[in-house]
Amino acid sequence: METPALIFLVVSCAISFGLGRLFVHFRDKKRKKAAEEREAQALRNRPPEPESLNKAKRKRQLQQAAKGKR
Repeated sequence: METPALIFLVVSCAISFGLGRLFVHFRDKKRKKAAEEREAQALRNRPPEPESLNKAKRKRQLQQAAKGKR
């Protein structure tokens, strides 16, 4: 192969690899965001914990419940 053809091949491979990595990066970022959103939704939809017999813990639970309703 001639030198210009080799240079063109190397440059085109580098560009192709870079674009591929860029697409993968943004796809993974989007998937991660969707997974975090699903986890947050699951936490919001879970049933409330039963009241604790421990007085201090029950007080904290009530404060957190009041804070969550705001």
